[in-house]
Amino acid sequence: MTKATYYFRFYLARALDHAGMGNEYLQLLGPWKQMVALGLTTWAESPEPTRSDSHAWSAHPNYDFLTIVAGIRPKEPGFSTVTIEPHLGSLKHVSAAVAHPRGIVEAQYTSDNSHVETRITLPVGVSGELIWKGKASALHEGAQTIQLP
Repeated sequence: MTKATYYFRFYLARALDHAGMGNEYLQLLGPWKQMVALGLTTWAESPEPTRSDSHAWSAHPNYDFLTIVAGIRPKEPGFSTVTIEPHLGSLKHVSAAVAHPRGIVEAQYTSDNSHVETRITLPVGVSGELIWKGKASALHEGAQTIQLP
């Protein structure tokens, strides 16, 4: 076996998410933490020595943060409804915003040892569901605060 390349880690993240292991996603970010430690401000093509420090194929953590960690995804074609299923791992605070044809979908999570306070804002005319540990709660347009166990 060979180590997954930065590019192929996109598929590793998809497999992890598909297997219901989204809370483990943050553990995959070691190479990106190393890039930040090297002072890079864009993502490298490959580990040092690299020939390019700006490659889209290793930028998927930007996408993964929104879809896996913050959990914001279209539920239906055209993003007419939204599914929000966060996988916060060990993070204590996450704030994310995703552009939507009708405005911005915003999600904020603040975790302590007993619960997660969730603040979701959906654009006018957009509804959806929040899924937490397999349980779904309805979401409506506008701002809402939900306490998750």
